[in-house]
Amino acid sequence: MRSIPLVLLAGLALAVTSGCYRHKHADLDLSDSAEPDKILYERSIEDIQNKRFDVARLTLQTLLNTYPDSELLPDAKLGIADSYYQEGVSGALTSAEVEYKDFITFFPNHPKVAFAQYRAAMSNYRRLEKPDRDRTYARRAERELQLLLLNYPDSEFAAEGERKLIAVQEILAEGEFRVANFYFKRETWRAAAARLVDLIERYPNHSKRDQSLWMLGQVYEKQIPGFWVADSKKAAAAYARLVREHPASEYAEKAKPELARLGATIPEPDPVLLARAQNISPVKEEMEDRPGQGLLGRLFGLFSGRPDISEAAARLGPPPLEQQETRKLPPPPFAMRGQTGGGSSVAVQTVEDLPSGTVVKQGEGGEETPAAEGEAKPAEGEQPKPAPPPPPKKKSFWRKIIPW
Repeated sequence: MRSIPLVLLAGLALAVTSGCYRHKHADLDLSDSAEPDKILYERSIEDIQNKRFDVARLTLQTLLNTYPDSELLPDAKLGIADSYYQEGVSGALTSAEVEYKDFITFFPNHPKVAFAQYRAAMSNYRRLEKPDRDRTYARRAERELQLLLLNYPDSEFAAEGERKLIAVQEILAEGEFRVANFYFKRETWRAAAARLVDLIERYPNHSKRDQSLWMLGQVYEKQIPGFWVADSKKAAAAYARLVREHPASEYAEKAKPELARLGATIPEPDPVLLARAQNISPVKEEMEDRPGQGLLGRLFGLFSGRPDISEAAARLGPPPLEQQETRKLPPPPFAMRGQTGGGSSVAVQTVEDLPSGTVVKQGEGGEETPAAEGEAKPAEGEQPKPAPPPPPKKKSFWRKIIPW
């Protein structure tokens, strides 16, 4: 009776060991093979498919080091990058971007170079965060997608790269808009204007660009004596641009009475932009693991780091492909207190200009200590009187009881 459990245990152990053995590679014998590099490459592809990424990278690195003249060298280099990309964690995606960029550098004429550029951009795109969080990966994804569209405009990845670029620029623009809105609500007009000017020019497809133009017109009408001067011409230009470029916006209707009040001409809307505004189609691009748009999805979206790109769309046209410089406003028109004309209000005083009786310390910081009242300046050649010793410190109550 006791032998039956032992037989069952032995069978179970045999099944487990045989199952484990099936997941192990047999020792490779490449001595008799005519294509050992091909065997190594095929084995690494199998490892990647079974998520044995470390083993696959070791095999591919062996191929690169042992067979430097192999025709599979580009595929092996690309396979290392793919293993990092499919692993998917943050550190692996960083390594994937590096490997894809190295592939483009070493094999610029390879047929898969556009694929490598697309994957380099996606290595950052998969780590996008909300606009109010770190935008490092968003900026890097923007640049890599711009390089894809600039260098490989006819590739099969160009259309998808353009949609993703619109989504990335929507995230970056939303982050800038929130900062500008923060300054606007606190009536810090100069800081708000600087952000709004840069935002309007850099991201023409931003979903809140019409509101940005309205806010910019409002800022140019404000007046803070000595710090911010109202400019009705710039305000009218912002309102006119709003009516012309965003004719279907609710802010365009608000801008028309403002233009009439300022005595400016109300422009006709751009017919091309008007037709585009009436047929806006948001970018159908879903982030990975992004919650749905229902009530439960919005609830979980509050705790998710994934950005919402449902409002991203090509409103004014294709996304800009060049990195534009940040536009800066001129310095504020205010004067320093006590400043007259164009001179400086800072006065420099040398040692010779000091009044008599002033002792200059040559110690730390170059502090100046005036002489005591009634104390005469020592004559030339006469030794200065030594300073009186400091008064003795009074002993505390415990020092009197315990002298040591």
